[in-house]
Amino acid sequence: MEELDFQALLDRFNAQGFEPWERVILGHFGTVQTLLSLIFNAPVVVKLIDQTEDDGVIIRQTHLVAGQYAVCYATSHIGRSQNRADIIGEVLAGKLGLGQIVAGLGMVNRRDLTNVGRNDYQFWRRYFLLGPGLRLEITEVFPREPFEAVGKSWSQRFARQGIKKINDQAGDDLAFRNLVMAHFFPNYDEKGAT
Repeated sequence: MEELDFQALLDRFNAQGFEPWERVILGHFGTVQTLLSLIFNAPVVVKLIDQTEDDGVIIRQTHLVAGQYAVCYATSHIGRSQNRADIIGEVLAGKLGLGQIVAGLGMVNRRDLTNVGRNDYQFWRRYFLLGPGLRLEITEVFPREPFEAVGKSWSQRFARQGIKKINDQAGDDLAFRNLVMAHFFPNYDEKGAT
């Protein structure tokens, strides 16, 4: 089990202005495939796009796909001399994600987060997955669009539920209802449009 300096991690994320949902993804150190499956409420499949070898280093490019969306683009560098033979064999087979391989082999590991960033279109992290006979360098890039689509549907669902609760609680007190609605929903007008 790895030990984390949570305050340093939070300070790093806050200094770069990451949204709460970005912090959850970037700071998650289990299998990213499982986390993304939970977020998108659909199985996330690892698609091997390209795998080459140069000077004893396997360079692997994958897309993690949920439904119609590629929700993560990953590039990994896997040194043959730094990793156990069974890891290399699974990597070369190309059927599993790296997190799945490590978990499936029951390997004790830790993650060393070396870089995080964001722009208007994506956010990313680079880390090393380390352990006895294990050294993987992984860069994951998450496009914003599918995450914002999920967030928007969550927001709309919660907004609808919130409007119903406010209407139920306000009853016949239209002034109270309009005051509360205008506070929580800036585009609300007294006719009920949001």
